[in-house]
This record gives sequence, structure tokens and C-alpha cells, in this order.
Amino acid sequence: MKKKSEKIKGSIRQNIALMNTPLMSILPGQISFFVILSIIPLASILVMIVSKLSLSFDSISTFITHYLPSGVADVLLSIFEQQQAGVFDVVFIITALYLAAKATHSVIVASTQIYNGKQRDFLRTRIKAILILIILIILAVSVVGILYFGNRIINYLSEVGGIYPFAYWVYKILRWPFVIFMIFITIKVVYTIAPNVNIPSSSVNKGALLTTVVWGVSTYAYSFYATNIANYTKFYGNLSNLIILMIWIYWLCYIFVFGMTINEYRLTNKKE
Repeated sequence: MKKKSEKIKGSIRQNIALMNTPLMSILPGQISFFVILSIIPLASILVMIVSKLSLSFDSISTFITHYLPSGVADVLLSIFEQQQAGVFDVVFIITALYLAAKATHSVIVASTQIYNGKQRDFLRTRIKAILILIILIILAVSVVGILYFGNRIINYLSEVGGIYPFAYWVYKILRWPFVIFMIFITIKVVYTIAPNVNIPSSSVNKGALLTTVVWGVSTYAYSFYATNIANYTKFYGNLSNLIILMIWIYWLCYIFVFGMTINEYRLTNKKE
């Protein structure tokens, strides 16, 4: 029992030390800045995908309204509503991907810096950034599909016959664990391929799990705080929703970098 207590205390001290490193004071802000810049081109891509799949924009708006903080939801919905589906144009797609990939490019640069790797040439880094962006887009579309269209699928199955009650409860029980698992796998893949360093996939499990859990819990907690406790409007007026969005994104980026830092620390100590 004493050894377990000392191990927990040592882990807490280690995490506090990692949080106080210079990288943790710089990299989250750098990534969050480019994430904010990437929101509009990313919205254009998602609107195009939704339109080409003959899906309703209500699916995205319902997801954003139900699962994100209210101030964040207001800003994102206004951005999505201003985007046009447009023509399925190759030039438009490439341009939007390039602009949206600024965020994932900053993740590559930051992760390579954390692992003390060498920055690669511009073209290879951009290609990797677009690849990571595509992975994240697939995750976003999949999560929206599972959470929003799951009920429609269940209602359709109810027309088939007696499997409806069973399918309904299976969906209700498994949808969130499956979504969390998808997010965990996606973060693990990004943690593994982002750095310009060859690292074993198994070395990122702890950081990916921490990031997944803290993202979910903190988003719910911040949503409750921003909606029921904080009064950003009193200080920031019409900018309050933008401030809420920026704080939320910065926190997510901070946890993302912290998880990566934990992975690097564990990998380095394991080698020693």
C-alpha cells in the first residue's frame, strides 16, 4: 500500500514537472492559434462533404448544439451557416485542405520538437499534415454519423420486425464507448505519425488515453461552467462567444501537447 502511494505521488510530481516545462508554455498556444485559423476552411470542407452525401446540415448543427459549450456552438454554427456547399471543384478542395492543414502542420512541428527530431522539407511535411487532417475529418464525420444517424437507423430497423428493442438498447449502451474508442484510436494514430521520428505505437497509449478522457470530461465541465456560472458577456460583451471558443480550443491543445509530452518522457526513460 505504501509503495503504491509513493508511486502515485511520484507520478503526480512527474506530471507537474512536465507541465512546467518551457514547451508546455509555448506549443499549446501555437497549435491553438492555427486551429482557430483553420476553422473556416475546415467548415467549408465539412459542408461540402455533407452536401455531397445528401445529408442535412441539421445533423451537424444538432451535434454541435448538444455536445459543445454554448458559446463554442454559437460561433461554430454561425461559421457553418455562412459556408456554401459550392461546386465539387478540385482547386477548391486542394486550397481548403491546404489552409485547414495549417493546424495539423503545427502539430507535426510541435511533436517533432518535443521528440527532438529534425524538421523535414516543406512538401513532405505538408503532405503529412493533409493526411492527418483527412484522418480527423473522417473521425468528425463518423462521430456525427454515429450519434445523430444512429437513432434513424434504429427507427428503420423497427420497421423490420422484432429486433428493434434489442438493437435499440445495444445502440444506447455501446454508442458512447464506441465513439470514445474511435477518438482514442485517432489520437493514438496522430501521436504516432505526427513526429518526424520513428516511435513505437505502443509508447503513445498512456498519453492518448489521458487526452481522450480529459477532452471528454473537461468539455462537459467547461460547457456547464460557461453556460451556468461564468459571465463572459459582462467583461467581453459581443466577443464573449469568441473568448469561450478560444479558451476551449487552447485547453484542448494544452491537453493534447501534455499527452504527447508524457509519451516522450516515458519513451525516453524506457530507453535509458
